[in-house]
This record gives sequence, structure tokens and C-alpha cells, in this order.
Amino acid sequence: MITDKLEIERLLTRLTTYIANKLHLSTMAAVGAVCMSEVANELAGGKIPEGTSFDELSERLFKEVTMAGK
Repeated sequence: MITDKLEIERLLTRLTTYIANKLHLSTMAAVGAVCMSEVANELAGGKIPEGTSFDELSERLFKEVTMAGK
């Protein structure tokens, strides 16, 4: 599981930038979307397996955020 706090912070930062750019959101809106996501909660809780790629996480996050907006 991914438990290194620095690695988790880096992933969350990258995910926030990714979702802001992908959905044309402001930084604040992207931070809110990421912080409220299951992906972020799983990362913070150490539930994401080691070796999970950024692409996998970003795809999950994108689906989650776009489904929440419907």
C-alpha cells in the first residue's frame, strides 16, 4: 500500500492539477473535487496498492468527478 506521506502529497498535487486542466476548473474547485473524492480518501487511508500508476488514479478520479456532476 502507498503509505509514504510525501508520495501521497505529490500524487494529490498531480491529481489536482490534472483534474483542473482536464475539466477546466479553477484551482479551488479542483482542490475541492479531489479532496472530496474516494481516490483521495483511499490515498490518505493507505488503501491504494503500491505500484498503482498515476494514469490509473487519474482515470478513476476523472470518472468519479464527472459522475458526481451529473
